Amino acid sequence: MAKRIKKIIKPDQRRDWLKRFEGGESPPKIAERDEVDVRTVRKHLKEVIEERENKEAKTMVLRSALESHYADLCGFAERLDARISGLQTVSFNPRDDLFKEALRQHQPRSLIWKNLNRWDFLHQKIAETNSEIKKKLEKVVASDVRLNPIVSDGETAVIPGIIAALAFQAEQWAQEFKGLNLGENFISEPTREGFNNLRYGFSQMGEVKNDHNAIIKRVIEDFESRLKQYKEYSDLEKTYTELNRIRKNLHDELSVIILRRVVPGRCRYCPA
Repeated sequence: MAKRIKKIIKPDQRRDWLKRFEGGESPPKIAERDEVDVRTVRKHLKEVIEERENKEAKTMVLRSALESHYADLCGFAERLDARISGLQTVSFNPRDDLFKEALRQHQPRSLIWKNLNRWDFLHQKIAETNSEIKKKLEKVVASDVRLNPIVSDGETAVIPGIIAALAFQAEQWAQEFKGLNLGENFISEPTREGFNNLRYGFSQMGEVKNDHNAIIKRVIEDFESRLKQYKEYSDLEKTYTELNRIRKNLHDELSVIILRRVVPGRCRYCPA
């Protein structure tokens, strides 16, 4: 009896069989035309169909994973954009730290990273300048002789209250905000006879004699008129101006990522 020789079926032939089968040609017909056993045709058709289905399934999984990956990066960009929109400092939780590193790997030459470094530096500078302004105010307000009678009468919350209000004004004005207004926000509320609780906006000055209200108001008015002449205030104003410019640059860069929805490049977290 002659020994059967197993016929080798090449990948191209398998694909050809699949094409013909999907075109309507039956396995027996394929086997007859190509002079092979019909069982061989059926076996290879089954294998090639399974291979294609597995490949399509993997492609779908990869596409879904890639879409989720891009969505994560875009979501991080949206959160970052929201933080800078209010001129807030940018701090990241551990998860966002991973997204930040992933986005940096995707776009290592993006201006985002240079601007973020500058953003952090400017916030540090703002904190330092605010501290310098407060120290200067502590010195000049405490040395104002008009407040001596008030201090002598034990109204110890007045000077800290004035300093807090003036420091607040400096930061508000440096950002081109309205700040407090003596006509609207200087509030006195009667307590016992001859005394009232005094506050300027948020800043509480405690219980003071009614006769002291006018002195305190005049001191605040005078210092407010001088505040914008301080070098420290000018520095603060310039820093906020630059911070707004950096915010716009960051917003423009992040908007491209958010609206494009596809982030060029690769990172260690990209689906394989």
